[in-house]
Amino acid sequence: MLQPGKFTRIAPHVLREFDISPFFDLLLSMAQERTVEGLLQLSTRVYRGTHVACGGVWFTEKASGDDGAGWVMRLMTLAGRTHRHPRTWTHATGDYSLIPPQEPLLGAVALSGEPLVVASPDEWTRPEWAVDEGFAAYSAFPMMCKGELVGLLALFYERPMTDRLGDLLSLHYKMHKIYADSLAAAITNARAFEEILHLRRELERENERLRRQVEHGSADGNLPIVGDCPAWLRVLAQVDMVAPTDATVLVQGESGTGKELVAEAIHRRSQRSTAPLVRVNCSAIPRELFESEFFGHVKGAFTGAVRDRIGRFQMADGGTLFLDEVGEIPLELQGKLLRVLQEGTFERVGEDRTRSVDVRIIAATNRDLRQEVDAGRFRQDLFFRLSVFPVELPPLRDRQGDIPLLARHFIAQSSRRLGLPTPRLTPAALARLSAYPWPGNVREMQNVIERAVIMAEEGALGMDALPAPEGLRHDDRASVAAPAPGATTIVTEEEWRTMQRDNIRRALQAAEGRVHGVGGAAELLGIPPTTLRSRMQALGLSPKQGHGPKG
Repeated sequence: MLQPGKFTRIAPHVLREFDISPFFDLLLSMAQERTVEGLLQLSTRVYRGTHVACGGVWFTEKASGDDGAGWVMRLMTLAGRTHRHPRTWTHATGDYSLIPPQEPLLGAVALSGEPLVVASPDEWTRPEWAVDEGFAAYSAFPMMCKGELVGLLALFYERPMTDRLGDLLSLHYKMHKIYADSLAAAITNARAFEEILHLRRELERENERLRRQVEHGSADGNLPIVGDCPAWLRVLAQVDMVAPTDATVLVQGESGTGKELVAEAIHRRSQRSTAPLVRVNCSAIPRELFESEFFGHVKGAFTGAVRDRIGRFQMADGGTLFLDEVGEIPLELQGKLLRVLQEGTFERVGEDRTRSVDVRIIAATNRDLRQEVDAGRFRQDLFFRLSVFPVELPPLRDRQGDIPLLARHFIAQSSRRLGLPTPRLTPAALARLSAYPWPGNVREMQNVIERAVIMAEEGALGMDALPAPEGLRHDDRASVAAPAPGATTIVTEEEWRTMQRDNIRRALQAAEGRVHGVGGAAELLGIPPTTLRSRMQALGLSPKQGHGPKG
């Protein structure tokens, strides 16, 4: 076993006999490579030295087990002449595809941080696999960069490197030591470069996500304009009136009435339609981050501010800023918002520089802002600034004429998006949709229709997914098509079964004994055919009873 100090001098005849220009070409190629994969590919040329059988590179990584070592070395590349893969080269705890620091041949070298050269078989106890491979000598070089162990370079020789070949081994030592140190630095730089690329790709994806959000909005709020009832036509007339101006708009209405839809319609029909429409859900912003979200911040402005960030006002410069749930803005921030609306200027958090923006504001709320002003929770001057042109959206219960249009639209939309056949909107289903008060408005209706499309049976909209009429239990909705007793009438269980039996018999007679299909008894009753058959069986009815005289 030879110590590194022996290789301080290289015999002159070695430099005359061996051409080392390929080594310099390898170093040049390595200096130009920017990826770990490329560097590993270049490292397959290391074994090409005279009498070198093979060479390999191992990278250190955190150990998965709890053996006290903290790290292991994983084989990344091996090239040259071998009979078997290193996975068949075994050591005390495994094989040479994964080397722990306590492994005596290579692990101990990495642990010491010093190169090791073994010139002949007499200097080491060769494992069985080394004898089988015909390895007579080997050298190992820790790959160190800035005091950190990056990995290990190891080379195995096919014959003893003693006597005159010892001079060649000295040359190899110098070259492989230089290569190991250079490779360690190159790997470290390549990993840093890859991390930069990864962060850049993440930033590009974030920018693309924000761009899509700015330009197209989120799917949740992107409801289509559907409706022709007088109340909704008045809203559309107001949109057409205010859109070409730069006036600030306050859209008011219950949750789910389409406030974001109206804001988008105003923006699309304005002179700013080619500029961004930036959406801000004021109710979703933590109180302490409102100012940063609106105006941006500089690096180090507060804990967690690791880089400069522009705010929503600057993002919307030249376009439109939609402030959804504007009533949720903290009172202490409302003055700064008022300043931007009046003067068009602001400062980022942690910065003294005053910036100017040209932004149109469309605000929306489901609160009564006049009551909020009276209660001292909303500034009166900000309310006046926001409500230059108020637009009041009617709830769905006041748009009865639009329910069939909306239902058919959502059925087609949900079927297309879910890849399902488009079910029919039966009269019974439409009657139930029209009778429901829709406290969640259009958004609730969209979700209900989507569920009903999924539960569709026999080509008809799934009635079990539709909301039950007021005051009727879920199990009994759609059971009674005949006139119900008065609200104060109490019927016995037997009377109730008789009413159900008579009602189903009348439906069977009207459908001429057909349970399924268009015009069948199930459709007339507004229940799935399977439910109707179960009730018929429980009540002792059969489809044949529908062929009797109609009562």
